Amino acid sequence: MHNAPRMTKCLTVVLLFFAIPALAQVDPQFDPLRNVSGTTANPASVPWVTSGSGAWTFFHGFNAHVTYVSETGPQVQRNEAFSTNWLTIGGQRTFGRGFLLVRGRASAEPFTIPKDDGYPQMLQFVSAESGGPLVDRMRPHDLLGEAALQIGYRPSASTLISLYAGVVGDPAFGAAPFELRASGSDLAEAPFAYDVQEPTHDSTSVATLGFATRIITIEGSVFHDAVTFGDHSEIDNGDIDSNSARVTITPTPNLAIQFSRATLGEDAAERKMSSASLTYGSEHAAATALWTRREREGEATQTAYGFEVAFRAPRNTVTARAEWVDRPSGFPDAIASTTLEQTTHFAVGYIFDFIAAQRFRAGAGVNIDYHTQSHELPDRYGHKPQAIYAFIRLKSGSL
Repeated sequence: MHNAPRMTKCLTVVLLFFAIPALAQVDPQFDPLRNVSGTTANPASVPWVTSGSGAWTFFHGFNAHVTYVSETGPQVQRNEAFSTNWLTIGGQRTFGRGFLLVRGRASAEPFTIPKDDGYPQMLQFVSAESGGPLVDRMRPHDLLGEAALQIGYRPSASTLISLYAGVVGDPAFGAAPFELRASGSDLAEAPFAYDVQEPTHDSTSVATLGFATRIITIEGSVFHDAVTFGDHSEIDNGDIDSNSARVTITPTPNLAIQFSRATLGEDAAERKMSSASLTYGSEHAAATALWTRREREGEATQTAYGFEVAFRAPRNTVTARAEWVDRPSGFPDAIASTTLEQTTHFAVGYIFDFIAAQRFRAGAGVNIDYHTQSHELPDRYGHKPQAIYAFIRLKSGSL
């Protein structure tokens, strides 16, 4: 109790520090509402639908695909319905040169996708380290994808110091998650590189410290290498065992280039991760080129390359994704193989929005897959296997 007056004085100083009058011109690039997950943004956009209430700005965003997939080629052809989806809500308050942002993201996929084996996706592979093992199927997202807050202080109009902390959150590694990327959010299926490039996005016990200027952002994170199994509704809240660092260069508001490195897990589970990406965004187009590498002692190094693009008109959206992914050389039968071979995957899509309002969009669309290595596996996949995903897509209008 003797320390109470001292603590009160310290708290008062901190609050006064953040309450220094706001700068006349703050670079829009430092607006925390641009971030879609963790401290990662889509270039040149504020993705949320916003509303004001007093000193607070509240925001939300959502995306849902109700999908029916039909396969041709395999001897046992699957025809199934499922839904991929997420909802983000949050609020931001400014205190002079400082701000506080609170954001949460949830998904109903544990209830809209079969919990034990995921949804059909030919030639997909999810290892045990990413919530599998699954072959030819894709796992649901976790029920809780983010529960975090961020505080920031702007020493000048062109600099920002920030601290991000999340019970569940996204550390400073890689590009934005595929379901939140402007270039990938309108595709109904996950990238085939998911196992290599995506698993860090639902980490727990996350803390990220960052410093940003108009051109460069430097960040470092510590976190727990979380993974869930079964119905993916629980939180893996273990001890901090991982770290990452990321440098993001933004030569223009429409372009972001990131380089990042991470160490995941400890002891026998330790993996070294590297990532580099180039992301472009504008009102009518978005593109992402992404490279990811995973290294683990005693195993072959796995690499994934991906390219996504989306073109948007008032009611029409065209999407495409190309990927080159390392798989165990015995895939799909011998997924524990220590040697690798590269597989190639393509997906194209189209959406027509029959509702195209400012705050809400609803449309119907289709994705079609193509795989170049399937002719080597005729007993499992037949001749020229193909998956067609027909869907209804609902989303908030600002995404």
